[in-house]
Amino acid sequence: MKGLFVVAALSLSMSATAALAVNDAVKNACRDDYHKHCDKLEVGSDELRSCMKSKATELSKECLQALVDNKEVTEKDVEEYLKEVEQKKAAQ
Repeated sequence: MKGLFVVAALSLSMSATAALAVNDAVKNACRDDYHKHCDKLEVGSDELRSCMKSKATELSKECLQALVDNKEVTEKDVEEYLKEVEQKKAAQ
């Protein structure tokens, strides 16, 4: 359930970021994630937001930190998300 909250928060932040100018720090930190997962999609598009949301469990720590630093998501959200990712890895 916590993971769902974090994914929703990330999705909301990406939506808000797309609606506004994307902060350069977020652009730089999330650039590799974008190219790795969704590079065929237009920046700011609903399709890109959906793609990044679907890959939320694969976003880099640098991207997540930039989202926190720029108040797109909270640090607590990211900490919970990272715990969930580690639990999933341990279960495999």
